Amino acid sequence: MSAIHTTLELIRQKLNEFFQNADPREDDWVILSNIVDHEGHPYEQARDKVVMFLTNIQHETTISTYNRTVPIQGDQYAIVAPPLYINLYVLVFANFYDKNYAEGLGMISRTISFFQQNSWFTRESLPSLDPVIDKLTLEITNLNTTDLNYVMGLAGTKYLPSVYYKIRMIPFDGGS
Repeated sequence: MSAIHTTLELIRQKLNEFFQNADPREDDWVILSNIVDHEGHPYEQARDKVVMFLTNIQHETTISTYNRTVPIQGDQYAIVAPPLYINLYVLVFANFYDKNYAEGLGMISRTISFFQQNSWFTRESLPSLDPVIDKLTLEITNLNTTDLNYVMGLAGTKYLPSVYYKIRMIPFDGGS
């Protein structure tokens, strides 16, 4: 599994546990998925779920204190490329409509509440977190109406209640 997929899946599991503790059901409340398939048809397994959707990956440019020389043996050093840090942008949809629309609004409220209470994760709170990741932070990110419309179009859907998060910083090095 890739670092991106693993990270998003761990966060999805934590959010799903939060929902399951409050309102248990047999299937998951939260999935990591598209809303529609490549032909524009609704993905039925995403109906009445909270859907996490990766919208963007960006290079984090604020980190610059990396030492390129590392000891390899005794007094020998090697020059290595610094790790690349990335941020993930995730749109969390409440894919509830018709008679379940109000339930979807509640799910978005609970999602915001969960990430407000859990705005960062370490290996202590996510034991399966990749050892190269010291800390993941989640920041709610604002989208203006035009940008939100564009992101919804990328997802292939009309507007759904949603919240947009930036997940900071996943390191990539030569071994990732």
